Amino acid sequence: MKFFKSKTDINQSLDITVSNSEIEDQVLSKLKKVQKDSKLKGFRKGKAPIEVVSNIYGPEIRQEVIWDLASQQFSKLAQEKDLKIVSRPNLIPKQLEEGKDAKFVADFEVYPEVSLTKMSKVTYKNFKCDITDEDIDNSVLNLQKRLSQWEVSQEESKKGDQVKINFVGKIDGEEFEGGSAEDFNVELGSKSMIEGFEDGLVGLKRGDKKVLDLQFPEDYGKEDLASKPVQFEIEVKEVQISKLPELNEEFFKSTGIDAKDIKEFKKEVREKLEEDLVNLLNGRVKQSLYDGLLEVNDFEVPLAMINSEISNMKQDTARRIGMDPKDMNPDLFPDDTFKEEATKRVKIGILLNQIIEERDFKPDPDKVREIIEDRAKNYKDPDQVINYFYSDDEQLRNIESISLEEQVVDAIKIEAKATEENLTYEDCVSGTYG
Repeated sequence: MKFFKSKTDINQSLDITVSNSEIEDQVLSKLKKVQKDSKLKGFRKGKAPIEVVSNIYGPEIRQEVIWDLASQQFSKLAQEKDLKIVSRPNLIPKQLEEGKDAKFVADFEVYPEVSLTKMSKVTYKNFKCDITDEDIDNSVLNLQKRLSQWEVSQEESKKGDQVKINFVGKIDGEEFEGGSAEDFNVELGSKSMIEGFEDGLVGLKRGDKKVLDLQFPEDYGKEDLASKPVQFEIEVKEVQISKLPELNEEFFKSTGIDAKDIKEFKKEVREKLEEDLVNLLNGRVKQSLYDGLLEVNDFEVPLAMINSEISNMKQDTARRIGMDPKDMNPDLFPDDTFKEEATKRVKIGILLNQIIEERDFKPDPDKVREIIEDRAKNYKDPDQVINYFYSDDEQLRNIESISLEEQVVDAIKIEAKATEENLTYEDCVSGTYG
């Protein structure tokens, strides 16, 4: 057997030779087992000559033996060389002629070896944000909108209204699948439709008809429609305006806040926003830190690891929209949609594992306890939830992984270079920053 690296560190190859004598020994052994149970015409059970059995079953058994031995030899050598293999080998036969040694080339991917750049070379943004009175007012208004009631209006539609429409979409004069609907509600300004669709419905009243000449975006979910010009024939069935609920105790309770007046209500809203803001900013800073880490540590990632992460992301996406991943149409979420983010996630995971290994980080019991208590605090019986985490090995390992990640992030922050950047609350929540 001969081992050699190919052109890249993660893509490697292995020459495998299976001796003919070993093949023959195993083929004969298997043929004898088949012979004992064989019921061939003209012979009693188990009494057919081995030559006859070989003529019937030999070729299939030989192939099975050769491939099994090749796989076994690959596994043995991989273990001897301490190879961190991340993909099943692709065994390519080079010689399978009977009476000769069988020869294969095994192509496979291995876990990358990364030489970490000094953390002092990493730069990241330390985002800051203050919540203003205007942010509180906007949050209160958004809560009102969530609990608002729609009322029919005879006036022309405007941004913020909801319009019930019938529409027919056509490409090159022909209707297309999924391009038409009746009694379809569109909230103007929600950006739930393609660009220009909602704007085209502003200023219309019940009974109005209009034709919108638009274009599907380049990154539209359905590839066969992406970038294509489209025409929508619109008929307005109804214009509805939003009636906001009054700011009273009944409304306060409906939002889950026990307050007697608007002043007390806004105080509770502020406290909630500030609590959420801490997690938001931590997430933004961590992501900036990871971006900085990736910028100074460039390396190739095994395709098998990327494909595995793409699969995980697809399943997560399906669950978020209420779909069972098993029922998901493979064409619904193309791999290319997730490839860039999946590659990034895999690289970050490799870098974090490398840092953990080099610095010999272990889960901090205090940190683990802090994370568990934070997750349990919103439950009716926090102690029961805490006990659950500590009694379930899988859940505890997940928390320990989170703890390790936080320890790595804290360590990088100490050594990396930070620049402060102030954000508005809206930018922080929406992610439009940096």
